[in-house]
Amino acid sequence: QMNELLARFVSMTSHEFRTPLAAIYSSAQMLRRYGNRLEDREKEQLYSSIEDGVKRMTTMLDNVLEFGRAQTGRLEFAPRTLDLLGLCEDIVAEQRRAQQATGTVQPAIELDWRLPGRTARVDENLVRRILGNLLSNAVKYSPAGGRVRLEISRSEASLRLEVEDEGIGIPAEDLPQLFRTFYRARNVGAVAGTGLGLAIVKRAVDRHGGIIDVRSSPGRGSRFSIV
Repeated sequence: QMNELLARFVSMTSHEFRTPLAAIYSSAQMLRRYGNRLEDREKEQLYSSIEDGVKRMTTMLDNVLEFGRAQTGRLEFAPRTLDLLGLCEDIVAEQRRAQQATGTVQPAIELDWRLPGRTARVDENLVRRILGNLLSNAVKYSPAGGRVRLEISRSEASLRLEVEDEGIGIPAEDLPQLFRTFYRARNVGAVAGTGLGLAIVKRAVDRHGGIIDVRSSPGRGSRFSIV
């Protein structure tokens, strides 16, 4: 199992890091060789390409480090009563800013708040990991102009978080493997990804003593429910 995990890790890193590194390198070469002749608009595009590549690699490294902590039992869990509505609004705003940075039409993210108050007792960092990864995936695998919905409610005495999209969906045969490290569904195509996000989500949910459920079918979107 360890050998298989290592092989998948090497395959993922060699593939996923190569693309942003190539973009950074080619943009830097263009600026070095032709910087004096490029228009400001062209320079700005090259700077943006470098920034996007760095952000992508930083996210991947953060996920690898977070997963490493989870694997060794060092995933910190420090729940406290906090402004959950404000936290969710911040996470949604971050996702919207990330969408705007791409310069393309993206799915709309909606926050559906159904709690009577604003607070809940959770670990802030882990909730950021949970919702950040789920929303990022929902946007990534949804069509332009679609809809992504984050719903916060209660299920009896428990907190309920749901992320629903109208994207490509997940084949039934992939659902049982979805939270395995580096595993990606067979229909993702050329969409970039490490296969770490959902593994981190599962471990963050486990640290809260919660459960996660997925309902999905190809072409009909997905709904991730956490209690």
